[in-house]
Amino acid sequence: MAEENEGTEAGDAGEFLRMMEALGPEGLGRMIEWLTEKIEENPQDAESLHLRGLLYGQMGEHRRAAEDYGRVIALDPDDAEARLGRAHANCELADYGLALADYDAAIRLTPGDGAAHCGRGVCRAQMGDLAGAVGDFDIAILLAPEDAEVYYNRGLTHGEMGEHVSAVADLGRAIELYPELPEAHYSRGMARRDLGELEQALEDFDAALALEPNHGLARYARGITRLNLERFQEALDDFNAVLGLDPDSAAALRGRGVALGNLGRNEEAIRDLDRSLALAPDNGETLAARGLAHASLEEHELAVADYTRVRYNRGTSRTRLGRYEEAVADFSAIIELKPEDVGAHTGRGYAHTLLGQHEKAVRDYCRLVELTPEDGFAHHARGCARFALEHLDGALEDFGWAIALDSEDAASLRHRAALYRQLGQPDKAVADYDEILRLDPGDPSVGEERRLALEEAEAPRG
Repeated sequence: MAEENEGTEAGDAGEFLRMMEALGPEGLGRMIEWLTEKIEENPQDAESLHLRGLLYGQMGEHRRAAEDYGRVIALDPDDAEARLGRAHANCELADYGLALADYDAAIRLTPGDGAAHCGRGVCRAQMGDLAGAVGDFDIAILLAPEDAEVYYNRGLTHGEMGEHVSAVADLGRAIELYPELPEAHYSRGMARRDLGELEQALEDFDAALALEPNHGLARYARGITRLNLERFQEALDDFNAVLGLDPDSAAALRGRGVALGNLGRNEEAIRDLDRSLALAPDNGETLAARGLAHASLEEHELAVADYTRVRYNRGTSRTRLGRYEEAVADFSAIIELKPEDVGAHTGRGYAHTLLGQHEKAVRDYCRLVELTPEDGFAHHARGCARFALEHLDGALEDFGWAIALDSEDAASLRHRAALYRQLGQPDKAVADYDEILRLDPGDPSVGEERRLALEEAEAPRG
């Protein structure tokens, strides 16, 4: 910083913040008021702007902090500390592009600053550049090998990358350097759980809770781990504690429901699982757990309904992910349980279509027409499948039924128009295009198709 900022180097700033923390929010507010008066007297007072930026950041007012650091940078573009401060503030504001630019500038100005590399690593991780983040953390550790924060952040990033062994090692080092950090114990516990080291994971969750008894995530994670170890009563205690902190936690209600079900308290389990589904509808794990509880109470119709919803939701998700054969398997399992399930026949027919298995799709849609003969969509879907197989007469009949059931079905009108043109009846196609344009006058592609059909109708024949 310029000469007027003498005395506010990084170490002094840290000491300053520790002093301010001791004052609490009211003391911080008074300090900001004092600094504001100084800045009003001298808007070029870079030192006061920098310190006020520090305090705003301490109070969580990151937008104001970024503005103060920006004013310092306007006075001295080469102020590395101000660049780093604004980068931290923008990172907290999720303005990652702006933050990254300032981190880059701070590193150019002070290449040996481990904090700048650590901050840029955090920023890159938030932006999804996990490999780039690890690279920055590696450099930060070389520059500051005793900094627990860097090991902690690198451990989190390794965990995000699925590299749980490396995550455990880094988080362990962070704990060695700073044993009082509950988040490090919690995060290492999660990595150990992902490695299947459940007993060691419990030790970490215990340590996190010893440091912070109201650490809801650690208590929930310990409850899930105890469920996995079949320690159902202990798991129940954990989920009760989580719900004491957050009565509307759908995850904790699900966990408690599972624990209660395994303890044979199925009616209580169903109440919890009902509440969980009200908060997070269609969660597959919750539905499966409730289905099991219903089955345990010999409420088999209700159990089948829950299992069906699980399969249906999964089949729909698999279709969206392009996993069509797996989707077909899910919908087929539903149909085996409930042969008259309309949604399952619709879903399987669509998955068959996406696989190019149009004959199978036609069979599904035929069953759909049997189940819902007054539903225009069923006829439309079968018409599309028949069209793909070049069963033109059958497709024409289906689109006709769909339009008869819903006169504003523009999709069926358009398909029928295309069929009429293919069958050499362009005058009928023009009539369908006219109806589509009446429903949606602004579709230029329909106008172009109508023009072509009209030319075909007016062309000399023979």
